Amino acid sequence: MFEQAKHRKVFIPVVAFLIIVSIVFYFSDRLTLYFFIATKYSKTKTPAMYVIPIAREILPSNETFSTPYLLSYESVKLKIPWELKEKSESIFSTFYVFRNKKGIVISQQGEDESFRQKLLDEEFLEVQKSKFLYGEENLKSEYAVSNLILHTTPDQFRISRPAPENEKMIPLLMLKGLYSVYGNVIYKFNLDNVRCFQFGNPQTTKNIYVHLFNEKDQVFRLHFIAATQAEIDYILSSIEFN
Repeated sequence: MFEQAKHRKVFIPVVAFLIIVSIVFYFSDRLTLYFFIATKYSKTKTPAMYVIPIAREILPSNETFSTPYLLSYESVKLKIPWELKEKSESIFSTFYVFRNKKGIVISQQGEDESFRQKLLDEEFLEVQKSKFLYGEENLKSEYAVSNLILHTTPDQFRISRPAPENEKMIPLLMLKGLYSVYGNVIYKFNLDNVRCFQFGNPQTTKNIYVHLFNEKDQVFRLHFIAATQAEIDYILSSIEFN
């Protein structure tokens, strides 16, 4: 009787210890990942990583301009309500400077810059795994991938989630970090068959970035300098694709 009690006293702590070790072992990878994300992407260090797109609507502009400048770049055409001063071209972009000291830089995303390709540029089995992890709908276009990335935030990580669900966040957060330089507010809106993201608010910064996604899944990037929101909306409302 005494021996049984003695063995029971030894056995219970051992079982408890093994259970704790098993739990720690089971969650070790998740804990490591959690501390990595919490350290690298804390709200104080990287507040832009917690920003998600806000829906907005572009209303028809009431402003009229007698002789708007017709900007043409690749397959894009835009009406600009300012008088052109000079135009500077480089391999990757074109910079338009206007007499009122405002400016626009326009470029087209290259194939090597595609976020979709970065997630799918693997062997067949890896591609199938990516589709399973992220969802085929989220990978069907460049816009869908960008939308997924911009809606991903560090606080979506959960230790209780299956490991693959958490691991898939790492590449999404790394790609979102590339957007963080654009500012601390993001808007999303549609213009007929064009879907757009705007980074920045003209009331708080003079540098506004707009990414346009057309029906052919081409991506054009506009950098507005010292433009008002009304001017940006006017320009975007005039967009045409060849």
